[in-house]
Amino acid sequence: MILITNLLFVIAAIVSRAYKQWNKYYDVMLFVSFCNLLYNFLCHDYIIWSFYPDLLLNHKTADLVNTFLLLPSTTLLYLTFFPAAKRNQVIYYFLWVTGYSALEYLWYAYGRITYHHGWHFVWSIAFYFFMFLAIRLLHSHRAAGLLLSVATITFLIIYFHIPIWKQE
Repeated sequence: MILITNLLFVIAAIVSRAYKQWNKYYDVMLFVSFCNLLYNFLCHDYIIWSFYPDLLLNHKTADLVNTFLLLPSTTLLYLTFFPAAKRNQVIYYFLWVTGYSALEYLWYAYGRITYHHGWHFVWSIAFYFFMFLAIRLLHSHRAAGLLLSVATITFLIIYFHIPIWKQE
């Protein structure tokens, strides 16, 4: 299910011709992937959510596939078709948050993702609100997008007591 989702997003980027805009959004795509890798690094021994893929080997391989296929494709599709009209932007933003939340709910319902250390589905929905806002801001107002990203990461580390300074 996770691999199929990744492939569908890549196919959507190809069929919609969004891939032609890759160089315009490359820096944001890299940043989003970097943030996911940062999560995996910081939470290596304290996973907040974990994937149980059907066709992939384990959480790590599933998350790497998400890092290098799903997240760049998502970023590319989201930014390529971001509407110019303000009213449409709000609707578009909420549709992406809703779509991503629905996708994660399917993964959850089919046992492809589990939550740990106080994280639950509602936290994921809240996270998607910040993620899609940050993606847009990183493209249009880079400093604001970076500030939002750092503030969100800092909040999550503190709130969930992620042991980034664990002593051995």
